[in-house]
Amino acid sequence: MLIRLILAVIAVISVAGWPRNRLAAATALGAGTLSGGIFPATIAAAPMLVFLTVGLGLAGLAERAGFVDRGVTILARAGKGSTRRLYVLVCSASALLTAVVSLDGAVVLMVPVVSTLARRYRIAFAPFFLGVVAVANAASLAVPEGNPTNLVIMSRLGVSPDAFLLHLFLPGVCASILCALVPLRRLNPRRYATYPIEGSRARERVFFVPWRIGAQLVGLLAVLRGLVPSLSLGGHHFFALLGVAAFTTAASALANNLPVTAAVATLLTAGPASYAALIGLTVGALATPHGSVATMIASDLAGQDGELRLKTLVPSTGLAVFCATFLLWATL
Repeated sequence: MLIRLILAVIAVISVAGWPRNRLAAATALGAGTLSGGIFPATIAAAPMLVFLTVGLGLAGLAERAGFVDRGVTILARAGKGSTRRLYVLVCSASALLTAVVSLDGAVVLMVPVVSTLARRYRIAFAPFFLGVVAVANAASLAVPEGNPTNLVIMSRLGVSPDAFLLHLFLPGVCASILCALVPLRRLNPRRYATYPIEGSRARERVFFVPWRIGAQLVGLLAVLRGLVPSLSLGGHHFFALLGVAAFTTAASALANNLPVTAAVATLLTAGPASYAALIGLTVGALATPHGSVATMIASDLAGQDGELRLKTLVPSTGLAVFCATFLLWATL
C-alpha cells in the first residue's frame, strides 16, 4: 500500500506541476503501470479518449469545410462592433453547445472560433479563450449530458434527469454567469472593426490523437484505484454540502475530475451530497489547467496562447462553487 501511495503522489505531482509536459505524462503513465492497475484504467478511459479523438477530427473537418469561418462571420456581425457584446455572444454559444454536445465538444468547436475571431478582428484572445473554457465547464453542471461526470454519477446512483435538472440547473446557470464575468475587465479594445483585417491569414492546425492527455488520465486512474478512504459524504446542512463540494473540488483540481469521479462514485449515496459532489467535480475542476479533460483539450488547441493562470482560476472557481452550493441548499 505504501508503494502505491508513493506512486500516486508521483503521478499527481507530475500532472499537477507540468500538465502540458510530455515527460510528466509519461511519468504518470509509468506510475500507473507500476501500480498494477493499468489495464482496467485503460478500459475505463477508452470511451473518453475515443470521443476526444473523434471530436478533434470532426473539428478539423469542420474548419476545413468552412463552418468555423461562417460561425466567426455570424458572431462578428451580431456583435455590431462591441467587444463586450461579442464576448456575451461567444459565452452564450459555448453554453448552448455544452448543453447539446457536452463541454468537451463545446471547447473543441469554440476554441478555433475565438482564435479566428481574435486574429481577424484584432481583439484580445486570452479573455475570450478563458470565457469559453470557464463557461463550458460551469455550464456542464446545468444539464445531465453536459459532462460525462454527470452521467457516471447518475448511472451509479439512479438519479433521474428530472431530479438532476430540478436540483442543479439553477446552480449551473449561476456558476456559468459568475465564471463568465471574470475576463470582462481584460477585454480590449472596446470596439472592433466589423470587417476582417486584411492580410490575416488562417493558421495551420494539426488535429491529433490526444495521447498525452490519455497517458495522464490512464496513469491517474490506475494509481488512484483503491486508495480513496472510506468516507461518508452525507448531510443536508449548508456547511455539510459545502464541505462535500470543497472536497471534490480540491480532489478534481489536483488529480483531474475523471479519475476522481471514478473513485468518489463508490462513496456517494443518492441525496443532496451527490449533487454537492457534482458541483465540485464539474465547476470545481476549473480551478487548475489540468482539472478537467475539456480544459486540457482547449489548452492544446490554443497552443502557446492557451495559458491559464491559477491566480485567475482559483478565486473565480471558489466563488462559483460557493454560490452554486448555496443555491443547491436553498432549493432543497
